[in-house]
Amino acid sequence: MSIQVNVRLNEHLLQEIDAITKVLHISRSEWLRNVIAHAVKEETLNLKEAIALEYTKGHISEEELSELLGSESEDVKFIVKHMKEGKTEIDKLVEK
Repeated sequence: MSIQVNVRLNEHLLQEIDAITKVLHISRSEWLRNVIAHAVKEETLNLKEAIALEYTKGHISEEELSELLGSESEDVKFIVKHMKEGKTEIDKLVEK
């Protein structure tokens, strides 16, 4: 399912986009969708550590983690689970 998003662009930028899409023989919307999808993928790859940290802090859900990291989210969940278990064990030892 797609959702429409409206964005204001500088006229000069829009002219450049139109020139690119004319050369590529694709619509402006199609080109923008592809560029945005590529940028999001790149940014996700660049921010993997930050995404994992946000999950650890409880700022993003398991579902959001899975959406952002795909199969690698299982590794993050595994590490976080075992870190919490280890902390619990250490806390028990300290209490004694």
